Amino acid sequence: MTPTAPQAARRRVYGALRAGGPATRPELARRLGLSLPTVIGAVDELLRQELACLEDAPPGGRGRPAARVRLTPERLVVTALDLGSPGVTGGRYDLHGTRLSHRTYGPPTSHLGSDPADTFDLLLKRLREQGTAALSVVSILGAVHPHERTLDSYALGLRGRRLEAELGAALGWPVRVENDANLCAWHAWHVLGLRREDPLVFLNYSHGIGLGLMLGGEVYHGATGAAGEVSFAADPAKRGRHELLARRLLRHLEAASPERSIADVAARASAGDRPAGRALRAYLADLTKHLTAVAAVLDPALMVLQDIPHAAEPLRAEVQRALGELGLHPGVMVSPLGPLGGLDSAGRYGGAQLEEVCLAASAGVGTP
Repeated sequence: MTPTAPQAARRRVYGALRAGGPATRPELARRLGLSLPTVIGAVDELLRQELACLEDAPPGGRGRPAARVRLTPERLVVTALDLGSPGVTGGRYDLHGTRLSHRTYGPPTSHLGSDPADTFDLLLKRLREQGTAALSVVSILGAVHPHERTLDSYALGLRGRRLEAELGAALGWPVRVENDANLCAWHAWHVLGLRREDPLVFLNYSHGIGLGLMLGGEVYHGATGAAGEVSFAADPAKRGRHELLARRLLRHLEAASPERSIADVAARASAGDRPAGRALRAYLADLTKHLTAVAAVLDPALMVLQDIPHAAEPLRAEVQRALGELGLHPGVMVSPLGPLGGLDSAGRYGGAQLEEVCLAASAGVGTP
């Protein structure tokens, strides 16, 4: 939908304040080439939505200085919960994606179970522990249908659940549920400043294997939200009845870790554990073969690997070597998102979604 003239002006004023910091209304009019009445109307709407406030300008010159307009991202809080990293984390973020606080809850296995009711109650508990919010985002293991907004997650034992609606009804504010790898792909694409014509693939492999795809500057979900769920691809080494590739990779990890955790196996291998070293090498070799097929089909500009200590750099080197031998030349790098990248991706995505809702709202419609 094409924005109205007032909405377009509001976006431009908001963007100028985000990029350049506080400014007076006459300064904004000169900077943007808009009429002063247009800027005044846009600022009044931002004030009404509590996206901005007025503050006194520093004294100087003659007469009373004009008030400066300042954005107030702290007034709208997003809470986030990440289940797609080696440790489950929760946190609070302002509207611009700045992390205000975070908590760690242990490995994802402590949140995975066969009882859907118990899983739902635990997710609800974790979100409530982050405090009230204008929006909550859950970074989850599984596929979210892009239109029906239903979740299918084998890891969580949830099938066809409208988790967003259920959690939102229990909390009293909106909830967004998104695939963990998709959120990281979106975040990495923006952090790296890529162009729309630069496809990006983000690999999450701390629990299962999932790819987040950024195509044309947008997250690609597929028809049912399952795009990138390579855990469900067939194991090419299996003869006869097909078996999931994920089971082959997990068997490598089982040889060294009862928890089947790549983070645990990589840490043990780094400490000199020989069985863990063998398991890690076998796991990375098979995963690399699968990633070369992904690169051949999608032809991405960049492949970004989740930063799991002692595993990410060996995987990057192995993938880079294999792609070079096959004549494929996408960039390959370890994620720049940091140790809380999954959580930050959820928090910043939520801030961007909430920001968009506020800026698209018509005059007279309150902030969600």
